Amino acid sequence: MKLAAVQLRVSEDRERTIGRAGELIDSAAGAGAEVVLLPEFFAIPFVQPEPDPEYVRFAEPLDGPSNRMAAGKSREHGITVVSSFFEGTAVPGVFHNTACTFVNGELVSTYRKSHLPFSNGFPEKFYFRPGSEGPGVVDANGLRVGTIICYERHFPELGRAVALQGGEVLCVPVASASAPMKELFQLELRAHAAFNQFFVICSNRVGLEGQKDYFGLSAVYGPDGSVLAQVADGEEGVAVAEADIEAMRASRMKRPFFRDRRPELYAPLTQQDPYSTEEDVA
Repeated sequence: MKLAAVQLRVSEDRERTIGRAGELIDSAAGAGAEVVLLPEFFAIPFVQPEPDPEYVRFAEPLDGPSNRMAAGKSREHGITVVSSFFEGTAVPGVFHNTACTFVNGELVSTYRKSHLPFSNGFPEKFYFRPGSEGPGVVDANGLRVGTIICYERHFPELGRAVALQGGEVLCVPVASASAPMKELFQLELRAHAAFNQFFVICSNRVGLEGQKDYFGLSAVYGPDGSVLAQVADGEEGVAVAEADIEAMRASRMKRPFFRDRRPELYAPLTQQDPYSTEEDVA
């Protein structure tokens, strides 16, 4: 099994960018990749630090041009493609940051980003309504795949939720441009992989967009947290890595982290206010 992360330079010309993304999917499939991840909002420029009501011009329906290309390439190559796009809805003013998973051309999962930032130059709460469901897991030709989106990598609960549903690959489309975050960015992804004993694919954009210079570092991480393949900083391309799924499954039996969990001790993780006491409630 081979996994691939696509790293892409985005322009204002959506049609041209979608065409380039399709070429990179072709390249990944040609190298044997069976799961291919595109960056967050791969077809359009990402949000700038100052909220801009005109940005909504980039919104698309679920069957818009971004997903049509992803579905077509998934069908053409008989692979899994995870797409990310700015979803418009029938309700005026309601938009989502959405990831779609296509297996052999069929839409099998629609995940709407549930944790939205309004910090560090990413005012996403201005544009998007958060999704109301956590990440799920789908069967992708015998492989269990789940997706979280960019900012959500800061929340370890989400990666663990995917793992507890049997997830074997975590896809993380991102739009990351903050230079001070580069080391933390990679540390978090390695940690998700190691703590949950699964593969992580992360796809970022690259290049200057307005005030943001996206740093790339798209990669595939192994279940031990190692970097299996990575696109060079500042370049377009694909990172394709061999994923030994059987070895990963065997490792989960040798180091049974999930067996040894104590959910009854983790109540503060799901409490609205973990510091409240019974007296406070009364």
